[in-house]
Amino acid sequence: MRYQPFLYILTATLLLFLWQACDEDDPSVNASRLRLKLTDAASVVVRDLYVDISEISVFLVDTETREGEWVDLEFPGRTYDVLKLRNGKMVQLVDQYVPAGRELQQIRIKFGNDNYMVEITDVEIETIPLQIPPQLEEGLVIDAIPMEMRLNTISNMVIDLNAAISVRIMENGDRYLYPVARAFPEVYGGKLKGYVAPLDANPYVKVIQETDTFFSIPEIETTGDQMVMFQFIGLREGDWEVHFMPDPESNFKDTVIIATIEEGATFNISPKPVRLKRLTEE
Repeated sequence: MRYQPFLYILTATLLLFLWQACDEDDPSVNASRLRLKLTDAASVVVRDLYVDISEISVFLVDTETREGEWVDLEFPGRTYDVLKLRNGKMVQLVDQYVPAGRELQQIRIKFGNDNYMVEITDVEIETIPLQIPPQLEEGLVIDAIPMEMRLNTISNMVIDLNAAISVRIMENGDRYLYPVARAFPEVYGGKLKGYVAPLDANPYVKVIQETDTFFSIPEIETTGDQMVMFQFIGLREGDWEVHFMPDPESNFKDTVIIATIEEGATFNISPKPVRLKRLTEE
């Protein structure tokens, strides 16, 4: 019996050594898990917009010392059709551990050379290459709505690329990718969701608050539906103008309503659907 205390001490010591050894190789120790997602605010004239992302890094600031550094993320590079990511759909870019006790303030994205758009014209569907301007060769820096990376938590950050204003046409006809993007925690702000009909109106929807304007191309949610669904995420609190814009050749009227967005809530537009009227209707 006199050897029993030594056995307890030895066991506890071995467990401590094993725990410390695991810490050295485990990236989750003293870390926070970052998930970076990509979504899109759509364009009304572009059918597809392929963006070649080659590298991603984030600027993390120590919450105590306020010193910051760029951290390269584990991203292999890939081309995405961002217009497939509208109406609340997302794709995960990164899922990895980063040091806890930091605040994510900026995201830097570097682009490859495989950027192009598919545009619908009156006579054809055209694939157009997009060049990267010299000032973006070192990457696009996005000022994010700050997000604290807390110990043993999963933090989701969304990159929202505004496709409608991310392509510029030069005087010589060349097209350049000038990405306009914002970044925010997935839990930031509120959501807006609604439905519009009839299908013949072929509408798009835009929301406006002060200097912010975002677009959505509604889509059929369930096969056989006679209405289309749209959704916006990450909207600031307050009143937003919601504009229903039918195809000019469809002979339907524009319609505007006001939606009041609240933090953490979804504003569901009523009625379901918003039914646009023909120009000949009162």
